[in-house]
Amino acid sequence: MKRRFVRWILSRVLRVLFRVRIEGLTGKVAASRLMIIANHESFLDGLLLGLFLPFNPVFVVHTGVTRSLFFRVVLSQVDYLTVDPTNPLGMKMVISLIEEGRPVVIFPEGRITVTGSLMKVYDGPAFVAAKTSATILPVRLDGPSRSFFSRISGKYPRRLFPRVTISVQPPTSITMPEGPTAKLRRRKAGEAMRRIMQKMLFDSRPKQTLYSGLLDTMSIYGRRRRVVEDLKQIEYSYGELLKMTLPWGDSRQNTARRANVSGY
Repeated sequence: MKRRFVRWILSRVLRVLFRVRIEGLTGKVAASRLMIIANHESFLDGLLLGLFLPFNPVFVVHTGVTRSLFFRVVLSQVDYLTVDPTNPLGMKMVISLIEEGRPVVIFPEGRITVTGSLMKVYDGPAFVAAKTSATILPVRLDGPSRSFFSRISGKYPRRLFPRVTISVQPPTSITMPEGPTAKLRRRKAGEAMRRIMQKMLFDSRPKQTLYSGLLDTMSIYGRRRRVVEDLKQIEYSYGELLKMTLPWGDSRQNTARRANVSGY
């Protein structure tokens, strides 16, 4: 009862602060064996999935995460299993959970991204999915990497409470690959998992025009962020690029109007 109350409070607070938006989730997934995979953008990822997905899963976390007191407190609100993704014995424990019918949340990358893009995808989770014939539910997290809970360095923009979007993709699966050795089958399964993760990132991107994409990028990086340089070695910011597009848009609009008046 106490855990449920704490989860209810946290979900309301995070929904307001991060303006959490959930896409693609129409209901519960009918699967006796379910593996939920997600990209790993920040330390908030597990908390967000645990609060906003309609499952009561077991979270598979890296052994290094539990060394932090803060995350031990956060993990106390969910069921979790600490494993090393490179250790075959740890993956056997995950197999047992899935075969028992417990939904499992796992991050195939094994660690938080430091580049903003997909990191190395380990073969272990893919081999588990193939061996158990589990239904894979890809979930894309967008936004946590722009918070102060991420590990991205450099000039990547950070905000205190960026908007977070959780995009649930259609379920899929990985069949056990054929191969003369277990190592080869494991590697082929890992390649299939990488393709699923890449497809998840591509399909979850918003369908938009080039102009709307410019506006969205400018809202993330800021109008003053310099991005291009011309042949005269003059740098231009997003705001300056936007100003350059306005006359071109007006001329196109005037051309269309004259065409309509002339009857073409």
